[in-house]
Amino acid sequence: MRVILAGTPSFASAIFTPMLEDSSFEILALICQPDKPFGRKGELKAPHTKEMLTQKNLQHIQILQPSSIDSAFIESIRDLKPDMILVVAYGKILPQAFLDIAPCVNIHASLLPQWRGASPIQQMLLSQPNFFGITAMKMNLQLDSGEILGFSYLANTEQNFTLLCEQLSHLGAKLAIHTLKHFNEIKPLKQYDLDSSYCGKIVKSCGKVELENAKSVYYAYLAYCEWPHIFIQSESGYTLKLFDLHLVESTQSHKQGEILSIDSQSIIVGCLMGSLRIGFLQQEGKAKIPAPLYINGKRLKIGDILC
Repeated sequence: MRVILAGTPSFASAIFTPMLEDSSFEILALICQPDKPFGRKGELKAPHTKEMLTQKNLQHIQILQPSSIDSAFIESIRDLKPDMILVVAYGKILPQAFLDIAPCVNIHASLLPQWRGASPIQQMLLSQPNFFGITAMKMNLQLDSGEILGFSYLANTEQNFTLLCEQLSHLGAKLAIHTLKHFNEIKPLKQYDLDSSYCGKIVKSCGKVELENAKSVYYAYLAYCEWPHIFIQSESGYTLKLFDLHLVESTQSHKQGEILSIDSQSIIVGCLMGSLRIGFLQQEGKAKIPAPLYINGKRLKIGDILC
């Protein structure tokens, strides 16, 4: 089967990798986002999928990084004569002319129609369902609303974003291979828009939390542990990031941000409902340090307010 892959981040790489080792597939090309400036120096950084192919030295696979999906690019893809196109977190809307080249299968990291859009994994972690999942669907012009071709799911064990990505990409790789191999045998299932929910892109401000509900803060920590991290705003205006967070309890009432306990490894801070154990803190513009060391440096004690 002649296949074109379209995807950009590490999540896509993890799903694509098993296909590269499966002799059933002839991978013609990878479509990914252009290299982008990174860091203070603005040096160009390649997408994870491009780096993955380069490291594997798979020079026979074309790497295509169009700035736009225009008619010329669509024709170049049509000339490759793919049987299938597999899309995983590519990052751009694909026009109908592209979708008409060959059946386009998308692997989306939620149980559709829940959490259509750009940040489904984070939204699942924030909403904390009993099960997390991943869906294969046949793409159409509407956002993540194509017919469902299959899905896989796993139990919620309070995974954080990093672990859940790893687990879902493992399931997604198996789902992608099964869906492509059995595409003509699968009876698609229509999505119902009334059951749908949507999520946008994650921005830095998503990480701001208020120490009101300990459970909500903890779930935000699970969702944003890689970026943008969670942080509270001090009365002085600086931000304080919270790391190595654990939910202590979720029912007792405390002053917002009250320091309840200090030991050699961590501190416990109260919320209006519940309390949290914090291992590390990072004040804006400074290094991340153990929470007890931060408390000592600020000359805070039990009963004081953290920030």
